Amino acid sequence: MDWRLVGERLIRRGELLLSLDFLKGYEFELKSMNDCKVGRPFKLTDGYIVFLAVVRYLFSMPYRQLEGFTRALSRLVPRLPTIDNFQQ
Repeated sequence: MDWRLVGERLIRRGELLLSLDFLKGYEFELKSMNDCKVGRPFKLTDGYIVFLAVVRYLFSMPYRQLEGFTRALSRLVPRLPTIDNFQQ
């Protein structure tokens, strides 16, 4: 029995893959959501909201913890807003 192969299979079993495909068209989606919109513009796209909902559900994450997650994500991907700066 190849224990390295067994070990690798166990490691892959624990992988959790989160799709970041929403980033590909983020600017376009945000622009199209705000075209012809009256009032305050949207800052989050529907794709980003769905992504955050999946993260919150999978990790049973309270809202404040999700805020911290978006802060860390924003440091990695600066074009993504955090969800705590919408009071401004």
